[in-house]
Amino acid sequence: MSVFGIDVSGWVASPDWGAVNNQGVKFVFVKASENTSADEKFIQHWQGSKSVGMLRGAYHFFHPEANNSAQQANAFIQAVGADKGELPPVLDLEQVYVNGSPIALPSGATMLAIIKQWLDPVESAFGRKPMIYASAFFLNQQGINAAWLNSYPLWVAQYPYAPGTNNEFANPQTMPTPASGMPQQPAGFQPWMFWQYSSKGQLAGFPPSQLLDFNYFNGSLNDLTTFASKSAPVVAQPNMPQPAPQPVTPPPSVTYTVKPGDSLYAIAVKYGTTVQAIAAANNISNPNLIQVGQILNIP
Repeated sequence: MSVFGIDVSGWVASPDWGAVNNQGVKFVFVKASENTSADEKFIQHWQGSKSVGMLRGAYHFFHPEANNSAQQANAFIQAVGADKGELPPVLDLEQVYVNGSPIALPSGATMLAIIKQWLDPVESAFGRKPMIYASAFFLNQQGINAAWLNSYPLWVAQYPYAPGTNNEFANPQTMPTPASGMPQQPAGFQPWMFWQYSSKGQLAGFPPSQLLDFNYFNGSLNDLTTFASKSAPVVAQPNMPQPAPQPVTPPPSVTYTVKPGDSLYAIAVKYGTTVQAIAAANNISNPNLIQVGQILNIP
């Protein structure tokens, strides 16, 4: 069993989310930030996918070479804001390029420490374990292997060719079957939960030239919803009849006409309220000054 989904970033055109949803896309991961900057299209993608009821997770493209994990974590938390989605936050670990060329990245214990400095504050802010996105090749290359990594869900990346071709899977109706070590399971991690299996997917609703990352969840839709720990976002149904608004009956107003010898204290006791409340309701600046015949609103 598997559930189809995609991931998008600022490089991806804002689509017709209704058309995307009609092709069986049940979840989406949206890039929220990179290094210390928010992704320019995060809000568009985040709100658009929510409007059609997709399960959503936000991800952060990590720059370990910057050695500023706390700042990167804060940038991600701020970019996502109050609507944290339904799926866990994601730390995207992959090669970083500058001007098209790969740059040297930390490895081993140094890399592990830098990663943990991002994971911990994000877990605290979101109230759940973040997920780690990476390929087995990258994790092995950078020596990212520790017992504590086993407590984090895994989203693995590896792109097989469609059967009988030299091309990645591009049709949403056709998905690969895990077999013969594909995708490769990284050592030290729990079994992968999501698989990014293509970077050359195409969907109606996006421009014809737009290439997309295709993913699937390793389980049923019920399993995915359970993992999300929430149901899909509630989507308004414009064609459904809506109940007529019910008139709101205001509470009966209570007034009192001041008589000789009255004080606000005595009136407050009579009606079970306070001097301060009556004064506030009647814009009385000096509670000791009221006039005979004055009509008071009693809160």
